[in-house]
Amino acid sequence: MELLKSFKEFLAESELSTGSLLKAKDLIGQYFRNKVDKSFFASAGLENYSGGNGSGYGLRFYSPKDKKSIRFNWVSTSSTMNQLRSVDMWDGKSRTPKYHLEFEQDTSLVQILPVMADLFTGKEKIKKGSASLAPLGASLNEAFDLDLEFKNIAKDIVAGNSEGKIYKKYKSAGLKIFRHVRDNMSDNFSKKGKSFVWSSGNESIILSAKDQILADIGAIKTKISSGSKETYATSSSTQELEDNKERIAFEKQIQYLQDLTRLVVSGASNALFVAGRGGIGKTFNVEQTLSDLGLTDGNEYFKNTGSASAAGIYRLMAKYHDKILFFDDSDDALKDQQSRNLFKAATDTKKVRKIAWSKAGGNVAEPEDYESIEDLLDDGKIPSYFNFTGKVIFISNMDPDKLDPDGALRTRAFLIDINPTEEEIYEFIGKLADNFKVADGLQLSHDDRLRVVDMLKSGKSKQTANFRKAERGFNMMAGANEVNVKSDISELISLFA
Repeated sequence: MELLKSFKEFLAESELSTGSLLKAKDLIGQYFRNKVDKSFFASAGLENYSGGNGSGYGLRFYSPKDKKSIRFNWVSTSSTMNQLRSVDMWDGKSRTPKYHLEFEQDTSLVQILPVMADLFTGKEKIKKGSASLAPLGASLNEAFDLDLEFKNIAKDIVAGNSEGKIYKKYKSAGLKIFRHVRDNMSDNFSKKGKSFVWSSGNESIILSAKDQILADIGAIKTKISSGSKETYATSSSTQELEDNKERIAFEKQIQYLQDLTRLVVSGASNALFVAGRGGIGKTFNVEQTLSDLGLTDGNEYFKNTGSASAAGIYRLMAKYHDKILFFDDSDDALKDQQSRNLFKAATDTKKVRKIAWSKAGGNVAEPEDYESIEDLLDDGKIPSYFNFTGKVIFISNMDPDKLDPDGALRTRAFLIDINPTEEEIYEFIGKLADNFKVADGLQLSHDDRLRVVDMLKSGKSKQTANFRKAERGFNMMAGANEVNVKSDISELISLFA
């Protein structure tokens, strides 16, 4: 109900514009992720559609788990969020919606959400024809079609069932009907102890006022039909989502990243390559996972940050031949073909991989001439070959196809693409807000951290959502709590974090 409360406050003043849509998508997505499917996600933009069920603009949401989707529809982009006109549902098996729900009048989005969640999950069966949906405040699992239940509720009221019994059987929808009948047909009730019970006539008087009663308590009249074939005018990003409904939600992507890191450490694979733009927690989560496993930089693994030449990579592989080599911000290392060949050799699926340096030179030595590879390297040489039994973790800011253009690395190693939406990043930052460190000597409360996240979400900074931006924002707020900042700190964070 707290989510619905925030929704109600938001909808009172919002229009279907680019700015409000970002918040609306976030709120709808959050509600469905909490009530339906944790991996639930929204399409990138508005879906402009036309077909047998009319035309309009919709926000579409997907459930990767079963490939189902739901779209909330408005007549025009100038509609308010309280002017929802219809909803379409897909079963994941066809591009044509399986059900189309057309509302008799403009409907509040927040009012319809609990019922739509019930229908989407299949907790309530959908029957074609006219129906009345449960009013605002009804919990999930309540009766979907009040037209069918109304007669039974009326009979129970006339039979003398108390307010408590009506609530127990029909929940809040039944309670709203009971109280409406009691307040507006008081002449037909008598007091029995602390309760009011029906005392005259049969249920016909209640049934004759059904339409007015349902309207007064906020029930929603709808017509349910089969969905029809549509034509679309969507952005390329939205169409891409339509073609790939099995996109993995950000939180799940992070969980996969952590698990793949554990599997590399365990020996299940010799390498992990991580793709995705900067500042979205790739390095943070890999390092945290290695730390959780008891591994430290310089001992069980070696982290190389920045560019490295082919000779430098070869030397590192020789020196840490039985440990984990962790490359971060080293994208240039994959642009050189000789370097790529070294990574291919090092990430082969064999337990022991022989890596050789084919170039002759005064600093190339035969490993047999030294007691160990370490002695050879200490002498300023590099071995002509060595056996590599270590692992490779490589974090890149490139997309997967640029990281691995010929597909050779993904046949040898794990490759994961971390590609969250802006909303997902901010939601995840909010959950991890207390884990972000602020500068020594500064402190920041949990509530202030969440306020910073809200400032960043609505901010004017040209930077996309990322962890580094959040860290700057937290430090700015913490610093402002310690020193006299003349400007509005929310404006500073919005513009410069």
